[in-house]
Amino acid sequence: MSNSSKSTDKAIAKSRQKKSTGYVAGAAVVAALVLSSTIFLLVRGFQWRGALAELRTEPGIEILSVERVGFFKKRLLGLRDPLAPLPETILRKHNVGPLTAEALLTEYLSLNTKYAVEREKQNLSRIEELREVMVAAVADFSDALEVKREEDLERITKMLFEARFPDTMESVNIEWKDDHWLVKGELYAPAHKEFVANAPDYVVEGKLDYSQLIDLTKSKTAALRAEIESTNLFSSDLDGELVHIERVKRLVSTYDEVCRISDIPRPRLQLDVIGFSENLIRKVKLRLTDADHMSPARFLPDQSDQASSREKAFASLKIVPTPAP
Repeated sequence: MSNSSKSTDKAIAKSRQKKSTGYVAGAAVVAALVLSSTIFLLVRGFQWRGALAELRTEPGIEILSVERVGFFKKRLLGLRDPLAPLPETILRKHNVGPLTAEALLTEYLSLNTKYAVEREKQNLSRIEELREVMVAAVADFSDALEVKREEDLERITKMLFEARFPDTMESVNIEWKDDHWLVKGELYAPAHKEFVANAPDYVVEGKLDYSQLIDLTKSKTAALRAEIESTNLFSSDLDGELVHIERVKRLVSTYDEVCRISDIPRPRLQLDVIGFSENLIRKVKLRLTDADHMSPARFLPDQSDQASSREKAFASLKIVPTPAP
């Protein structure tokens, strides 16, 4: 073989070796990129699930739904108590930034939470401050030489009511207006009944107008019942988790507390289901009855209707008032 042929063979072999090395290097780079992307997506998934779980356990925050915005970003929709922490704070704690998720939460006043207790304390503090201001104003006013008859009458009547109904007058105000007494405030059923029955005995002159005295038992039970019964217990988020169970359990607990304060029996409960699967009903029932105040014995037999015009399954918790003994 000539020297020219040998040189040609060596050049070809060297060229093939370089191409093979380039292919191997390129494949290694691609594999590294795929592995890095996979690890990144797994980590982001864990961070997102941790942030969502903490938001759902926060008493003053209700996450009602999760939407996708684009390919990577998610949007949280729900409710937030003004005293609850900002959702962005919880998201940042789990390294979920504004480019990954955003929260659009409507303000609402939560019930039966630590924030509701704090709000009640603040309201009581404000009431006490107002009472002190009123007492000081009445004392200064009584020292005046000339006092109008109606102002004297209102001052004396308020003092009588404060002495007779000290607890009631923390949430009720009475004022003299157009030759009659206008009563404003909110009372639960027992106190409301007692006040309406006995108040006329402490009016020196004029009649009482109760049109603006709200019966809290009726108004709260009606509002709570409407909210409980309009909630679809089958609703789930992107992860397949039932999103309204804990909220409904808290609403029922608040309803029970109103019944306790009002000295009326707790209501019975009943599932009303349309377009359902037995497995889903069992899952909902199990989640509801793990609360002490919602034992299985409290539930009436379920109402169900598989044939419905609804596009998707719907389950609501019905409040069935218990007749007073």
